[in-house]
Amino acid sequence: MPKPFKKLKSFTLVIFDYSGTLSLGAVKFGQAGNLERHLTKSGLARIGIDTSERYWDAVVNPTWARASTSAAGFLSITAERIRGLAIPGTSSMFVEAAVSKFMAAYMHHSNIDAGWRPLLADIEVRPDTLCLIATDHYAEATEAIRTHLADLGIPSTPIARRKMTTEKPGFMVANSADIGYAKASNRFWQAVRNACPTGPLKQLLLVDDFGVNEQSASDYPATGPGEDRIQATRQALDDVFGPDSQIIHFIAGGNPEAAIAAAGQAVRKALQI
Repeated sequence: MPKPFKKLKSFTLVIFDYSGTLSLGAVKFGQAGNLERHLTKSGLARIGIDTSERYWDAVVNPTWARASTSAAGFLSITAERIRGLAIPGTSSMFVEAAVSKFMAAYMHHSNIDAGWRPLLADIEVRPDTLCLIATDHYAEATEAIRTHLADLGIPSTPIARRKMTTEKPGFMVANSADIGYAKASNRFWQAVRNACPTGPLKQLLLVDDFGVNEQSASDYPATGPGEDRIQATRQALDDVFGPDSQIIHFIAGGNPEAAIAAAGQAVRKALQI
């Protein structure tokens, strides 16, 4: 049974990025070798999407800007894109089935890394602390993230379904596809603020890889140098929530377990837990 929501006079907001931060499995899924294996298993390789280069260059990168800010979803937009490549002898039904199978595998592998789980559990029970998952992602990711949280016993609410109240809503999930704007936009963060409890904000903490841990073949890391993205994000947070937000830049490096432990320790220190 979910815990009853708490009324908040003031609150602390802890924000985690998802792919590349809470979920390194999402990044691993897209690595060369792993990606080709899933292209084959899903059937996409049979219709010409058979290498990581073709997947990123012909399918994902041309559609990412639209797909990550649209409710249409990966299935609809990707199937449309593949049909547009005019691969001979391929039925629409086969394309949709292959894309659906591939997306299901991607979401399954986008689980929350074990190293983060004790910290998330501790945040979830703090009565004055609200946790938000903020992600640039496809529409299908919202329910997948909620499923992965539910597997940890953590209730969650998409901000698109929430109105501002004084109550703590469990974890919140803010997906660019639901909001219609990417995380770099002030409008994304204004939608987050509108979904938060109405009480004053005591502290804001963001943990994000800022694309550093993402696949280099994706256009997402190429949208700006890490430091520029950090500063742009800090400015957007300051504009919406006020100054003094604390940002922890999560870099997995060659030892993800140690990096998660260090970032978790920094969060605990900031929250005094």
